[in-house]
Amino acid sequence: MSMPLSDFLRLGAQLPGGFEWVIILIVIAVLLLFGPQKLPELAKSIGRAWGEFRRGKMEVEREIRQEFQQEESKDLGARLRDTARELGIETTGRRDSEIKLEIARRIDGAPDDKVVLVSRILGASETGASPSRLRELIVRSLGM
Repeated sequence: MSMPLSDFLRLGAQLPGGFEWVIILIVIAVLLLFGPQKLPELAKSIGRAWGEFRRGKMEVEREIRQEFQQEESKDLGARLRDTARELGIETTGRRDSEIKLEIARRIDGAPDDKVVLVSRILGASETGASPSRLRELIVRSLGM
């Protein structure tokens, strides 16, 4: 009859000295099962497996980061085009950098209501900010 791991750990926590005894028992069990000659080989195998696990984990994290960056890039492109439309800027065949530059140029002469709307679209708003402050925030959010 085998003991579930949770019961085994609870038993280890109740022993005098706590989990140290559990670790010592595991080491003794490994020595009895594999013998001292196989221990270096076992350690190498565990090390290789751990390295593979870490590499796989890093690869998954990298892919997730790339997905988020692609989504953010798509979102920024859509927000730039929405902003350009509000300011009457033609976006067809233009790169994002060109659109950003044109938005930064036009925002200075834009009416205050357009400035407020553009700041909301770009996420560059600040509660109670004046239109001149919003213009600064817009230009900063464009990276200009």
